[in-house]
Amino acid sequence: MPANYDKIREENILDYGRKIKKIGERLLQDLYALPTHFIFELMQNADDALARRGENWKGERAVSFNLTEDMLRVSHFGDPFNEGDVRGICGIAESTKKITDIGRFGIGFKSVYKFTDSPEIHSGDENFAIESYVRPQAVAPIRRHPDETVILMPLKQAEDGKAISGEIVEGLEGLGAESLLFLRQIKEVRWTSQSGVSGHYLQETKNLDALARCVTVVGEKDGKREEISEWLVFSRPVYNGKAKIGHVEIAFFVDNKKIRRVAHSYLVAYFPTTRETHLGFLIQGPYRTTSGRDNIPHNDEWNRRLVQETAALLPEALRWLRDNNYLDIGALECLPLDSDKFGDGSIFAPFYDATKQALMSESLLPRHKSGYTPAKIARLGTQGLRQLLSPPQLAEIYGVSGDLSWISGDMHIQLRNRTARRYFTPASSLWRCGSCGWVAGG
Repeated sequence: MPANYDKIREENILDYGRKIKKIGERLLQDLYALPTHFIFELMQNADDALARRGENWKGERAVSFNLTEDMLRVSHFGDPFNEGDVRGICGIAESTKKITDIGRFGIGFKSVYKFTDSPEIHSGDENFAIESYVRPQAVAPIRRHPDETVILMPLKQAEDGKAISGEIVEGLEGLGAESLLFLRQIKEVRWTSQSGVSGHYLQETKNLDALARCVTVVGEKDGKREEISEWLVFSRPVYNGKAKIGHVEIAFFVDNKKIRRVAHSYLVAYFPTTRETHLGFLIQGPYRTTSGRDNIPHNDEWNRRLVQETAALLPEALRWLRDNNYLDIGALECLPLDSDKFGDGSIFAPFYDATKQALMSESLLPRHKSGYTPAKIARLGTQGLRQLLSPPQLAEIYGVSGDLSWISGDMHIQLRNRTARRYFTPASSLWRCGSCGWVAGG
């Protein structure tokens, strides 16, 4: 049985007033940095709805966007709407979702009003339009699969009289296959447009063990493969008290079975924000975001805790990479080596601290010939010195008990970089002894 739309509408008129449309337009006018942000909001809502289907759900785990000049149709097969969902999507900053859910109704869904005045929801027994942001109105059912949720968005006309579908196409084109990287429910996104431009994105996940999974994302545009990328994703659950509220995650880009540094590493709160982390890998978690969902308040206590949790995950990831033959110079180049970018004022400083501590004390640096060594017993040297002096001889020169280790030649070349040399000072810096000509560590 559908919800009582008349009752909900009257209650919302009392709660939000009769001028809610004018107020809403002012509130939402500059809320979102990206006008087509609503695409991410709808995907988040779909991922949450699919999660509520449970692990045994055998239906589609896809979201589709079909765009014409005057209508956008969004479809998914998540858990159908109930009365609580109707109230949530017709409210402002209200939600029936749990804290573990990544999307939220209320202010998040309101981003669709940049492009439509009256979105329609067809899901389960519910068939309604939303007028003036908060007022549900019954509409006629449409043809759809019984398990399908459909959102219809009759499009506005731009102020110059032109259709705004082109702007939505740009948003869909910018979606990219990697938008599926951290989603655990949606495995496929399809979009088409009346202009003939289309896209198709797929995600395939292989769980490697309790810590790591391999995620492959593939993207096609206009029927031609446009991108394929592989990622090693490391994850640990995060709790608020006893309640599990999601995962903090680290994702390393893999190219031809080698870890490679990403060009830009924007913080991900299920979808990318505009917050650059200066890391060579991606990090993701259930961060508290700004209202526009494109950034995070860095002084927020919860966000700082998530950064600490993710930084603590990094040494675990490095051990896994070492034990599975991924920890080479390419992987180490992804790490936060530049202290200037991770000072005390940076919310991401714990990554620098965790990395330094791990490399200093654990066998994570590639050693000359084979194996790994901690930085505290590692030394740099030219190829000639590495061939001349064995580890026991090196230790004798330094006057220390036990063996020291030469760092691999590749690492020696990398540490010619001034930033990286500062990072390993003093444990692996070298200086030339004037009396004997040997190169020794500081």
